[in-house]
Amino acid sequence: MAEDLKLDLIKLFVKHGITPATTLRNEQIKNHYRELKNSGVKCKEAFQVLIDKYDGLTKSNLNKILYYQSRKINYPPK
Repeated sequence: MAEDLKLDLIKLFVKHGITPATTLRNEQIKNHYRELKNSGVKCKEAFQVLIDKYDGLTKSNLNKILYYQSRKINYPPK
């Protein structure tokens, strides 16, 4: 349920131009990967399913989407 809410919020942000459409796509990829893993699919197979489903997605990009943590710095700008 929380994942659905998160996707709905991202869709709303994309619709109003607050965040880029790639943010929504990346979140959908993460959710799909999580579903595959929870259903018992091995990592390598899950990667191939996602690469086949999302046109233009490379293994390198998929690694970044799934494992990269953005480093947001919360301090006032100079």
